[in-house]
Amino acid sequence: MEAVAQSFQVNLKYLFNFHTFRASYNRGNLYLHLEVTAAGATITKQECSGYLCFEEDLLKHRVPKHWQNLAELALPLRYKLPEEEKAELWGWYIQNDESRDIIVSVLGGASKVFTRKDIAFLRLVAENLEAKLFELCLLQELDDKNSKLQAAFDKINEQNAVISSIMEYQQDVIIERTQEVASKNARLLEVSVLNAHTVREPLSRVLGLVNLLELREWPLNEIQESIMPRLKVSAQDLDEALKEVIEKSTADLIKLKA
Repeated sequence: MEAVAQSFQVNLKYLFNFHTFRASYNRGNLYLHLEVTAAGATITKQECSGYLCFEEDLLKHRVPKHWQNLAELALPLRYKLPEEEKAELWGWYIQNDESRDIIVSVLGGASKVFTRKDIAFLRLVAENLEAKLFELCLLQELDDKNSKLQAAFDKINEQNAVISSIMEYQQDVIIERTQEVASKNARLLEVSVLNAHTVREPLSRVLGLVNLLELREWPLNEIQESIMPRLKVSAQDLDEALKEVIEKSTADLIKLKA
């Protein structure tokens, strides 16, 4: 936009004479004001109207106006010209469509006379300037939206990275817990095998000796000499097996609770 303003400062003077050229554009909530003088050119972009008093008048009545007595207008100091210039202000309201307003004004004087034959050039300049300025605004809006989309995309990627990290952590926890359960099952199986074999063998011997005693009546001396020693040995083996199973089971139960 600065480049457009500088181009107008250099070239507009070849189309018609003026002390100040001002064009104000409105589209929706966007207002653009281009002002060109011999001292320089500026473009103001804002969300509030920023219209000058005579522009409000043009916007209200929507008919061209020509002021020769500028004292009745509350103009900015930059619009004040020496009395010998016999300053006069020209103004137009142009509407391209229902959403695009253009207000153009020219401040002329004795040394830089603006005439009616210049109006055609002025209207052409104003309409083409409006098209160029809003093209730049739309490009800027597009860049802003692209930047916001990129920021949102980066945020999504960031969140995806966090989610992936959480999922990886959960997967590691699941693997760890699965291995822990497998280890506990292995220990339970070991205790079960220990119960099935280590305890079962001496217990079977004890039960076998008891069955022998029940089969017939044994003389007391035979019981004391033959059965009781074997029963005692088997009972001691059973006791040792039970102690081993209890110690093993207790240790594994402590680990399982942990």
